[in-house]
Amino acid sequence: MAGALREAKAASKREAHKFEASGDFVERLENPERMANMPSEEIVARIPIRKTDTLADLGAGIGYFTFPAAERAKSVVAVDIEPAMLEVLSSRLRSRRVKNVLPLLGEILHMPLREGSVDGILAACVYHEVDSQERLVTECLRILRPGGILTIVDFQKRKTSFGPPVRERKSPAQVIEVAGRNMRLVSRYDSPVFYQMSFMKTR
Repeated sequence: MAGALREAKAASKREAHKFEASGDFVERLENPERMANMPSEEIVARIPIRKTDTLADLGAGIGYFTFPAAERAKSVVAVDIEPAMLEVLSSRLRSRRVKNVLPLLGEILHMPLREGSVDGILAACVYHEVDSQERLVTECLRILRPGGILTIVDFQKRKTSFGPPVRERKSPAQVIEVAGRNMRLVSRYDSPVFYQMSFMKTR
């Protein structure tokens, strides 16, 4: 398993334009501007999570969305390929005595999770990072149970004061084109900075 995770991590570094766990990455992830314009609690509140659900938080990082999700779900699987980020998350889980979150080292295009093992997935600010959005949606379909929800949150395809270069962003229409092939769009929210869409696995 460890060898497979290392191989997946190497592949991800070759394929993706992604946020790196280097330098002051904690401060960058929790800068006041990001927190004001992309409020984690409001975003998580729009996801149809029940107290009986297991949610996979993809690219969980240091837990920006993980902690509010853990308050609403039965359990959260926090998947990230960066050990440094998961170390920060694990430390925070211990200090806050949060017991229903499992940090999981893994690459989100090849997740070490069983088929149909989660009720919901949150893919926040990772959709634009992967080499293949089609592969990401296919992998999410694999681990989602029938009727499960995939929520995608990402930056609008326009210039904003923070976030990735516009050329790397995917528009809402591009997301709908890919995810809508095998899933049904059930909700959408747009802000000047980001969009949030939830899709249901119908079969």
